[in-house]
Amino acid sequence: MNISHPSEREIQDYVLDKSGCAQSTIEHIESCEHCRAAITTYRLLFSEIQEQPSPAFEFDLSALVLAKLPSAPAPLPADRFVAGFLIFFICFCVAVPVYLLRKYFLNLFTDLSSFFIYSIIISTIIIMFLKALGMYKKYQKQMRFLNYN
Repeated sequence: MNISHPSEREIQDYVLDKSGCAQSTIEHIESCEHCRAAITTYRLLFSEIQEQPSPAFEFDLSALVLAKLPSAPAPLPADRFVAGFLIFFICFCVAVPVYLLRKYFLNLFTDLSSFFIYSIIISTIIIMFLKALGMYKKYQKQMRFLNYN
């Protein structure tokens, strides 16, 4: 049997769930007048807490919390510079060859048979359709995640 009294936590655990306590703690509590008085006090306290009505707020707590959250920071000017430079560079890399080879683009598809032209067009349409379908499914998944479904 324990010589010292159990802690407040152990007494509360005894009141809430006696089966989860150690056997030595149970024996001490049942034989000690001081510990039984503490158990009576805790039982009364827990029963009063359970009888209290749940609080009803007169305000929207989620709106107040969301208003206090920081907004997303604006992109840094350096990021905008790098993005603008990349866009300019890519456009430049595409525009220069197109300008230099503009005379040859008209004759590019003249020697190809119509079968190859149609197969290129059809495969391009199929690839674009599959990519669009994948983007739509990803969009639906993200919306379900945001709606907690």
